[in-house]
Amino acid sequence: MKIIEIDKIITNTYPLKQQEEWDESGFRYLTSKSADVNGVFVCLDLTKEIIELAHKAEINFIISHHPIFLKNKDIKPTKYELEMLKLLKEYQISFASYHTNVDNSLDGINMYVAKQLSLHQIKNIPGTGIVTGRINFAYRPKVFASTMKNTFDLERIIYTSDDQVRNIAICAGAGFDIFKENLAKFKGIDLFVTGDVKWHDWQFAKLHDMNVMDVGHDLENTFIEIITKLINENVKLLKIQNLVNKQDIKIVI
Repeated sequence: MKIIEIDKIITNTYPLKQQEEWDESGFRYLTSKSADVNGVFVCLDLTKEIIELAHKAEINFIISHHPIFLKNKDIKPTKYELEMLKLLKEYQISFASYHTNVDNSLDGINMYVAKQLSLHQIKNIPGTGIVTGRINFAYRPKVFASTMKNTFDLERIIYTSDDQVRNIAICAGAGFDIFKENLAKFKGIDLFVTGDVKWHDWQFAKLHDMNVMDVGHDLENTFIEIITKLINENVKLLKIQNLVNKQDIKIVI
């Protein structure tokens, strides 16, 4: 099978036209349109460590969720990013990212998370990529946080209030701005789950009586499960490896 055929499997499910304008999903480096795939390495973020692991395993296609560059002329590539690109070319490893085209999909990361949590009445809110759902019985965010932590192997969860919740909105990654800009679409939501909530976001949530739960970026590791499963369903006997990227943040008590 060709590397570009693996790409077609993914983009047929998660079309690149769904990505945000600033995003850079798709191939960053393709060795050749005729190159056969030896194996696939799926990860959240590309690192030199992952490139070396793929090279040692004789894998010639790496897939990440987050791209290494964005469509912003004002942001110059870092030395580390350029070194990774050089290493990919040296080892002849193709590399592609599938980011907001997956995030914005009706059956993307947020839908996957909602189903894993066994939410009911699951809906995808048009134009946001955010998924809402309902739990069977109202309970406190502390209990919900414990469920999130155990289900997705999360290490750090912060929330604003421990008032009972039942109606949940989910946006893996940094989704607070999306939620804030579409407040009218989320009437009746008791808890908004996302990541990378900033100080002023917490203040906004407090002023608007919003219960917010910051679960960090580790929730996006579900991307690895989704893409690995998609490839396995369409390609038999293909060598696939993955590496879950955990936050390197140290919590001092």
